[in-house]
Amino acid sequence: MRSRVLAAALVVLASAAPAFAQASKAATEKALIANENKINDAVAKRDVKAFNDLVASDAISADMAGFMKASDFTKTMDQMKVENWHVMNPQVLWVNDKTAVVTYTWMGKGSYQNQPLPESTYASTVWTERNGKWVAVFHQESIPAPPPPKKKLD
Repeated sequence: MRSRVLAAALVVLASAAPAFAQASKAATEKALIANENKINDAVAKRDVKAFNDLVASDAISADMAGFMKASDFTKTMDQMKVENWHVMNPQVLWVNDKTAVVTYTWMGKGSYQNQPLPESTYASTVWTERNGKWVAVFHQESIPAPPPPKKKLD
């Protein structure tokens, strides 16, 4: 009798596991998007500590200016001036259970090292779980292509 109860319990647990995994994955996705916003907020506020709490010490980024270590960026964060910003259409793409990519469009206004920031960029951040904590390890930004020229009416 005990073996039947145990077998029934195992069947119930096995069938519940995929639902639990999906709920857990959805919660992680929500947390990653929230963390992405926290990083953007830290940059806008020039808050190096908040930035470093979410970004791996060996992280790098790539944009129109090339590659940069996160540790080099934090040394110049005081030269970042963000007037306003918001993230549009964030999505999470899973690589495996411990790595995900958050993609979104960043919209805002500001400057970095006295150069204007693009008002719109396509951004992606690779997040990985290290020692039970999710950290950003790679960030990329691309400027949208200009619209095609309008055809002249003859």
